[in-house]
Amino acid sequence: MKAGKLLLLTFLLMHTVPGFSQKKPESFHFMGIRSYSGELIFRGSYREQDQSGDKIFEKQNSYYYSGGILLNASTYILHPNFCELQLGAGYMPESNRDNYLVSPDFSEVRTIKKLNVLSSFFNGKKVNAIASASYDESYAKRENMTNVRTTSKYLGGSLSYSNKYLPLTFDFYRKKLEQTEVETGRKLNLDQTLFEGRAEQSFTIYDKQKFVYTHRLASSINENSFNTTNTSDEIFFNSIVGLGAKRIFTFNTTISNINQHGSFKYNSLQGIENMMIKLPLNFTFTSNYNYNNTSQYFGRLIQQVSTNTLTQQLYKSLNSRFYFEYMTLNHTAYSMYNSKTGFDFSYNKKIPWGQLMLSYGYFHYQQKFNSDSVDLRVVNEEYVLSDSKIVLLKRPYIDMQTVVVKDVTGTIIYQPNLDYFLIARGNYIEIRRIPSGQIPNEGTVFLEYTSKQPSSYKYDSDNHNFSVNYSMLNGRLEVYYRFALQDYKNLENTDYITLNYFTQNIVGLRAGYNMINGGAEYEDYRSSILPYNMVRVYINMQKCFRNKLTLVLNGNIQNYTMLNEPTARVQQYMDITGKVEYAIVRQTKVNLDVMYRKQQGRGIDLDLLTARLEFTSIIYRLYLTAGIEVYKRNYIGEKINFKGTYIQISRKF
Repeated sequence: MKAGKLLLLTFLLMHTVPGFSQKKPESFHFMGIRSYSGELIFRGSYREQDQSGDKIFEKQNSYYYSGGILLNASTYILHPNFCELQLGAGYMPESNRDNYLVSPDFSEVRTIKKLNVLSSFFNGKKVNAIASASYDESYAKRENMTNVRTTSKYLGGSLSYSNKYLPLTFDFYRKKLEQTEVETGRKLNLDQTLFEGRAEQSFTIYDKQKFVYTHRLASSINENSFNTTNTSDEIFFNSIVGLGAKRIFTFNTTISNINQHGSFKYNSLQGIENMMIKLPLNFTFTSNYNYNNTSQYFGRLIQQVSTNTLTQQLYKSLNSRFYFEYMTLNHTAYSMYNSKTGFDFSYNKKIPWGQLMLSYGYFHYQQKFNSDSVDLRVVNEEYVLSDSKIVLLKRPYIDMQTVVVKDVTGTIIYQPNLDYFLIARGNYIEIRRIPSGQIPNEGTVFLEYTSKQPSSYKYDSDNHNFSVNYSMLNGRLEVYYRFALQDYKNLENTDYITLNYFTQNIVGLRAGYNMINGGAEYEDYRSSILPYNMVRVYINMQKCFRNKLTLVLNGNIQNYTMLNEPTARVQQYMDITGKVEYAIVRQTKVNLDVMYRKQQGRGIDLDLLTARLEFTSIIYRLYLTAGIEVYKRNYIGEKINFKGTYIQISRKF
């Protein structure tokens, strides 16, 4: 009886699921293996490390062994179009012994585990689904400075319904992550859940509509047991409509609402309307209106911004633009009005011996501000932190003790003097990331702080920008100059605000020929807030010789001279990276990678050298890797001297 039911069920699946081929019944199996692969691995290494700083000296020797297996398989149930499975698994037990000069010796056994499953149902059909799950334990080095152990768990899925009326997609995932910095013991626990539904449709060839609903739950716990939890619901709608045979009129409408509650309450309603009109004689008019109503625990903010631009393209050489912008802002504690009116043009012309590019821009800016002199709480102010750029917080008179730095989700609270540090620059504050911290280079952060809000004031500003660029010898040689000026007038009650009067001059040279290119740049920035001189020299080289030898060399030196600092006036940055790859015979090669970084200045002193020499060879399906590593770091007086060697042998099948 049971066998009969099973045969009946199989027959119904073969004949009722749309799109299954009935011409090849042999393709139906209860389970079929499509492909499989695997790898057996053995690793071993020996490491020596000396660490010193502030009357502490410690020496460590480490022996490390590991071995394991990685497996991957692709299979299906009944039919590839019914259910396809991608399976991956890894098991790698590790043994580690550390011998310390100061601390007690210890040994441990660590096991790296990896398991992931991806299943897809009804591939290529109107209704299809994807489900996935993974578990992973791994070790990595952050910027070659900090050893990080990460354990992550993931469970997710997607369901799609394709049709000509209203295609729908639903996504879900939950991710848990535990991260530990081995040297410091600093821990971070993340728990993220997302549910998202999307619908997209086009009623004509000139329009596209999109609706998205997203529910997020994110929480984190740091090493101080500080728990942050945020739950948010977001509704997003976007409509693009073109009118006319050549889409002379284009309208782009966006409406979104975010409602977040938990550790950081936040509600935002935003509407954006963009309009573009194509006019005769290569004129184009664009208009943008942005409405934002934001409510947070410190008050409500209503902001309206409008930008209107008329551009004209004359042949291929001259592009000109005239624009007018305004912004009104009403806050619980203050109100503001800004306007900006200006024009600019760019001219590109081929002349004897090269190419000439000219540009000039001017705008007049006006700001009116009404408020009492109170403490103002600023939340979710966005910054991008870079190792090679000076980043000042936007407002003066900030209470440094109130600064909080978070990630984009608002759940990770970065730690001062571990992830970033603050430097007072007159009435302003400079923020810098710390290498090896949790903030990546060129990473985006959001800041909270309290600043002294000045009373009512107003002023006008005039801004000029000019640049000239001359390229010759088919682009092999290029010289350029840039000038910028900002001045103020019609000042009223501006004694307690800091206005940035500045004159900026930049001159540079770029040259390149065959395998080498490089350049030099000088910047003179005369500012009433943070004046400096900057000199930058860089060179890049890359060459491949008959597919046998590859050379890569990049160097950069950047020096800042802070003109208003009585001490610690100079900030110096130097980066050198090199790579040499030599193919001894086919599938046997040697690689040398070297990186050196040096920083000097207040709070940024760093001397870092990393180098790796690695030999790799493939003999049939036997993979051999052996190498030597060197790592030396001196960061604000804390010194680490590391040397190690390693070997790995694997057999793939």
